[in-house]
Amino acid sequence: MNDWKEIRSDRDINDLLKIFGRFHDGCIREVYLTTKQQVNDDLSMSFDHVQQATILFQRQFKNPSAIELKFVGLLRFNFNPPCDGIIYDCTLKIVDDIFYWADEPDWALEDNSITWVSSKKLFWRESQL
Repeated sequence: MNDWKEIRSDRDINDLLKIFGRFHDGCIREVYLTTKQQVNDDLSMSFDHVQQATILFQRQFKNPSAIELKFVGLLRFNFNPPCDGIIYDCTLKIVDDIFYWADEPDWALEDNSITWVSSKKLFWRESQL
């Protein structure tokens, strides 16, 4: 159950949207951002420039009631939560081999008035809270 499933195609996207009800009556519960920059024991720094974001979503339905999306090779994370916190529908698409998720159904690329994420790879799994 904890195995990550990679999203690779429009069919995978449609399957996830069906499984999670297009994120309807959902919310972002947690966001975890990871960079690979670190200070080593000798106080030198190392970098690999691969960031990722993992977002935990909950919704008011069961089977599943919570999922996580993991955006690997994070390109952009624009956080502008809806004023009521509720996600009614979403955009999830691939454009030029880049994955995009946004908290509005008719989102246009680079519209920064809402929450959206882009990455080179995308994974998902059911989550237990």
